[in-house]
Amino acid sequence: MIKRYITILFLAIVLAAALPLYAVADVLIEPRNDFFERHQNSIAYQRREYYANGNGGFVSVETEPDSNSEIAKIENGEIIQIRYIYSNMVGQWGVYDVEEPNMPTQDWQRGWVRMSDLSLIYDSIAFEEEFQDEIYIFNGSVDSLFDMQELVFWKYPGSGIITGEWDETMLADPGLDFRTWWDEYPAYTDSDGRTWIAFQSMVFEWICLSDPSNRNIPAFHPAPDYDATSGASVSPDTDPGDTNPGREKDADQLQEINNKPSLALVIILIAALAIATAALIWLIWKKSKTVRK
Repeated sequence: MIKRYITILFLAIVLAAALPLYAVADVLIEPRNDFFERHQNSIAYQRREYYANGNGGFVSVETEPDSNSEIAKIENGEIIQIRYIYSNMVGQWGVYDVEEPNMPTQDWQRGWVRMSDLSLIYDSIAFEEEFQDEIYIFNGSVDSLFDMQELVFWKYPGSGIITGEWDETMLADPGLDFRTWWDEYPAYTDSDGRTWIAFQSMVFEWICLSDPSNRNIPAFHPAPDYDATSGASVSPDTDPGDTNPGREKDADQLQEINNKPSLALVIILIAALAIATAALIWLIWKKSKTVRK
């Protein structure tokens, strides 16, 4: 009888340990930063790419905004992604995670860069701003897209930049059927009469509804090239609240990240459970010996 109890308790330990670890495996653990944690209510979420374009030929990454404590340099012309922006009386600062080779993400250094030292790369949001009077809502059928062998996604209409593709397997996956997600799509018709619809990811990606599998649509509206002397021709936003025009701000994304459990906490809980279970097994074993005597 005692062997059965021990076996059941052992299986309980294994299951209890496996479940939290499985959950953590699907959690993006980001570098921590005290300033970020203290000022999260003043931080706006966005996801846009920039060229480093500092006056001295590089951009300084600081431990905190206006700290003058440099932890890294980014050479001008390097492309970086900014996902969070903090504004103070002096200006705007973007979060930059300094990659540490062979180190887990949570051990990277999280720093801050001046947004005035960055030049925005023309993207889908910039396209929407420029052509806002020509963008309309398409609410027709997109069923034909799911009969294709391949579906091509573009950065924006006329960009000439493919951001991804779905093959037949992905198009047959019910979990990827965006017809169940939305029934209306921002749309744009180019000068050649092609209709484009926006796929509503965090930053819009576009599908050419008129020619959805064609990977050779020419770039009729390419992004400006980077100029090392003056930076890109598109300037950074002056208001982080406008980084996602025409759509809801993704405040829940920031809150979700702040609410995620740390790996250390999960490990501590697993260890505590293992110790408590081991103690319980010992008590049952001791009681069993006493009864047999």
